[in-house]
Amino acid sequence: MAVKIERGGWALIFLVGLGLVGYSLQKYGVVDFRGWLGSKADSASSEPVDTSKPLPVAATPDSSCNTARVRVNIWVGCAAGLVANGGLDTVAGSIFDKAGLKVSFKIIDDWTEGAAALATNNVDVMLTTADVWAKDYAQFQDKKFGAHAFFMVDWSRGADGVIGKQGIRSIEDLAGKTVAFAPYTPSHFLLWNGLKSSGLSSEQRSEIFAKAVHTKDGIEPATLFAQQKVDAAVAWDPDMSDAVTKRAGSSKIYDTRIANHLIADILVVSDRFASRCPTTVTKLAQGWLEGVEFIKSQPNRAYTLIGTIKDFNIPEDLAKTMLNGVRLADFADNKAFFGTRGAESDYANIFKMAQEMYREERIIRRSSDAESSVDRRFIDSLAGKFPVASSEPPIEYKEPAKGATPIATQRRSIYFETNSAKMSLDSRAVVDEIGTFLKAYENTVVDIEGNTDSTGSHGLNVQLSHDRAASVKQYLIDRYGFPAARMRVAGNGPDKPIADNTTPEGREKNRRTDIKVYPNPGA
Repeated sequence: MAVKIERGGWALIFLVGLGLVGYSLQKYGVVDFRGWLGSKADSASSEPVDTSKPLPVAATPDSSCNTARVRVNIWVGCAAGLVANGGLDTVAGSIFDKAGLKVSFKIIDDWTEGAAALATNNVDVMLTTADVWAKDYAQFQDKKFGAHAFFMVDWSRGADGVIGKQGIRSIEDLAGKTVAFAPYTPSHFLLWNGLKSSGLSSEQRSEIFAKAVHTKDGIEPATLFAQQKVDAAVAWDPDMSDAVTKRAGSSKIYDTRIANHLIADILVVSDRFASRCPTTVTKLAQGWLEGVEFIKSQPNRAYTLIGTIKDFNIPEDLAKTMLNGVRLADFADNKAFFGTRGAESDYANIFKMAQEMYREERIIRRSSDAESSVDRRFIDSLAGKFPVASSEPPIEYKEPAKGATPIATQRRSIYFETNSAKMSLDSRAVVDEIGTFLKAYENTVVDIEGNTDSTGSHGLNVQLSHDRAASVKQYLIDRYGFPAARMRVAGNGPDKPIADNTTPEGREKNRRTDIKVYPNPGA
């Protein structure tokens, strides 16, 4: 028998269906309608956090603070948090459980969706990288949404890199080539930073980006490279190393073992959650650091745990390989990374460079002060609970082999007083750009070569060019603390011209300082 549904019945069915969909979206964390309704708990999101004041102490316990929802992507760098939790959800007897904390790790692989989840109150904390955070922070500021970086998770130490086909041995060799990379990700930043710090012109760099093949992640570029569909790729290990093996004659141009202070994973917390649940954020940081200590002492158990997380799809042996490409950050690493207020920290260095990239790409409209984007109070509150001395051995620098190819050669116009090795004040900004690059590419050795035009005495020009190169080296030592053994100087005088010395324009080009950057053989 047919059943006739009146108009009102259809409306009722629609409303019931809509309610069920909404309930499901809320239950499974896709959308948090409480944020849309402006609940009392979320009112703090409109109040800016003053990171110069002591952390607030909750007058009465808030039961909603017992759980922290953390966005992660499928990446072994978050191993310490997973170990502290016993998995994606808190396991009884785990580090977080013993601290009275429940942590729910939510896998959101897309970087933009991860930031949106934080802004819409679907997560309280997000894992991201310092370079991507520079973009997200500027966009959050435009939307009047408050959030701060508060914890360093890891350094990429070989997990990210740029590979090229036979004949591509330096960054300059990428000119005119087709490169595959995932835009607006750490891969994008690694490529942009390398090109920016090379001897390529702005026109050559623009051409590379115009011809580039865009992908959704750092895995696909390696596949395209192995299939010989592109000349070069920015990829992640182990896919990166596999691709080089599969393509005869290809090699790795540079990676984050060389640029070892460039790609860092961090945790960012919403101001809404940090204001309401400061103790929870502190417990999250402390438990994560305890997870780092656990992995140091029992690494095999960490590999096994990651292998058991079904949604990660990273087998135990692969987890071991991937973790070899990162340095999990301990308390000392966190203190050094964020530095002190106003200091020229690694965090500030990365943040500034990344915002320059995103402004150049017209993704953000303005630059923000790195200091305003970080909250050190949670890490500072853990002083005395963990060792403060760095557990990372100092880098030993060795000279590159004779005839080695530099990964990049910068040609800089650094001005000096007439017939003097005293650098002009306006040229210090140029040398500071070199210093910023060398700080991020710490595992490199550098040749600083002075050059002159052919005017005047050959002998005096050779000596003057050497003295001027030595002046640049000394400035980098004094300003940035770089070891003297890392930098070699030479005076070429007029013997290595790059233009015609018979014209004023040519002579001006020949009066230059060459900065040749090599991978550190001592690494």
